[in-house]
Amino acid sequence: MKSLAQISLAVGALVLLYLTYTGWPEIRHFLRVGDPQQITAEVRLTNRCAIPEESFVVRHIKTNRTAAFSNGVARIAVLEGDYVELQLSARYREVQFNGLRQRASKSMTLTADCGKGERMQGTVDSMRDKFGD
Repeated sequence: MKSLAQISLAVGALVLLYLTYTGWPEIRHFLRVGDPQQITAEVRLTNRCAIPEESFVVRHIKTNRTAAFSNGVARIAVLEGDYVELQLSARYREVQFNGLRQRASKSMTLTADCGKGERMQGTVDSMRDKFGD
């Protein structure tokens, strides 16, 4: 019984460490620990859409600057904790796409998932109408 408690405690500690690591930008921003650091966010794209990765950019919310993806990665200079979001490239300005916002960190992943929800289906339909199949 004592061994089970120790294993549970160890697993709980590992889960807590993992959650702290993955949520550090949010925690740091919430606690206002130190000044935000200038970083180059390396953003990986998980593309679950029938749209080529070159059609997406990552946008820095404060400055509206964007960075294109190349080989599934985009790099953009931001302050740690600033928001970035996945957007369609400016060449698709007639198409509405609402990416989810995330706080920037040195290494992060954004997912384009066109298979979920009516909003994403509307984006795909809009692109098909505008540019054909």
